[in-house]
Amino acid sequence: MKNHIKGELFDRYLKRSALFWKFSRDAKFARWQKESRSAAWKSLIWDCAELGITMEGKKAAERLGFAPTEIFAHPEVIKDNPELFEYYRLLSCLSNKGYSQIKMAFGISKRNLKTNQEILLRSCILLNNFLSTALARTVSMNREHLLRIMFAEAGSEWQGTWVNQIGILASQELEAIIIEFAKKKNLIDEAKTEKSADDGNIIILKSGNSIRFASEPDVECRNKKGDLICVLEIKGSADKAGAQTRLGETKKSFTKAKHENPHCTTIFLPSVLTASVKEQLKKEREIDKVFDLLEITKDSARRREFLNELFKYVLRERIS
Repeated sequence: MKNHIKGELFDRYLKRSALFWKFSRDAKFARWQKESRSAAWKSLIWDCAELGITMEGKKAAERLGFAPTEIFAHPEVIKDNPELFEYYRLLSCLSNKGYSQIKMAFGISKRNLKTNQEILLRSCILLNNFLSTALARTVSMNREHLLRIMFAEAGSEWQGTWVNQIGILASQELEAIIIEFAKKKNLIDEAKTEKSADDGNIIILKSGNSIRFASEPDVECRNKKGDLICVLEIKGSADKAGAQTRLGETKKSFTKAKHENPHCTTIFLPSVLTASVKEQLKKEREIDKVFDLLEITKDSARRREFLNELFKYVLRERIS
């Protein structure tokens, strides 16, 4: 078990390193900074109140020696060069997710605003509010610092990308294991599975049971009547620090499943369990069974044990 975790951790962090090197190499931050500075030569009208720039923010930008377009978002600049929206968003230290949530909360959408120009203006106001606040608190700053800010915000987003990739790959790996077993045992109704292709990533078994691969839950099994009979949650991260959080996410998913069908079997598949999480699992009512994900993917005996549990005892499939 420990060897599995060591090998997996080493492999994953090697991939993380390669991913961050690639993202850093491909980053356009310095180019965007030059382009934003060049835009200062355009004939632009700077109505600070209309653009969401506070007087404190404006004075700070002037004191620090920045051109307006270098530090504040202007609709005309972004209209001419849409890539620069990312420049101003990163400078604002607003994640993509955070920006989307705030934008929705403030009604910045095609549904609420008549034209793209209005959406762009409101987006600039939002970014400039963040930038003005940050500038007003800044004593000293130069162009190198601006690049560092962008790398800092981008780095947190790259981390999120890496974590998401771990989850996706873990789900795909388990999906392949389940499908390969079902095919090997001749359990899949190929015709019905093909007809169900438009309904998502789903396989229909000859017994009438269905297995759907998605998210929340990662795997959902229903009988031929459509009753929910089993859900699986896959947590691919081998980082011990987030083990408690991943357990909480799993419980939330399983509580929802149990609410739909109290007799539904819930199976938790983590890559790593800490001592505190193991202790907590003894008291959890929502989690029926736990299998080590790394052992399933690396150890053929543990894989057979898991597949036998899922297909023979949970789904009640006739397998030899």
